[in-house]
Amino acid sequence: MAAVTFTLTDFGLQTLTGKSPRVIFTPSSAGVKGARLFPTTPIVVIPDGAGNGTVTLEPTDGVVPTVWYTVSIEHLQPGGEYTHYDVLGYRLYVTDQGGPIGSMPGVPLSPSSVLVSLDPPPAGYKGWWLYSPAQGQEMPLDDPLIGELRLVS
Repeated sequence: MAAVTFTLTDFGLQTLTGKSPRVIFTPSSAGVKGARLFPTTPIVVIPDGAGNGTVTLEPTDGVVPTVWYTVSIEHLQPGGEYTHYDVLGYRLYVTDQGGPIGSMPGVPLSPSSVLVSLDPPPAGYKGWWLYSPAQGQEMPLDDPLIGELRLVS
């Protein structure tokens, strides 16, 4: 199991505590991993007063068929009337290490993947990373793909 952390605020960085927010992690389908059988039951988290939350989820790597989590956010008007529902337009693939929700990959992990990036791969990434430029060098302007292919596991 992996601990995924988040802080829920509005775009003004204000907490939504007064609106009774709930963050919901819903698996995309039922799945199996080893002897475990997983249903699509949503996992609901209520953030603390500062908007911080942690959810323990099964890492998606190795679940058959391929599964990801859809993240949605609900909050209420004062008095408990429903007011708002958002869906994060992002397939959340949870890594074995867990961590901040923004560090989770938006694509399934695969040993044959190749990531081309100036930044290190996200936590839990498994595959090949075309590191450009080589350490200590500036990127050539005429060929941004010059670099070093590294296996990340």
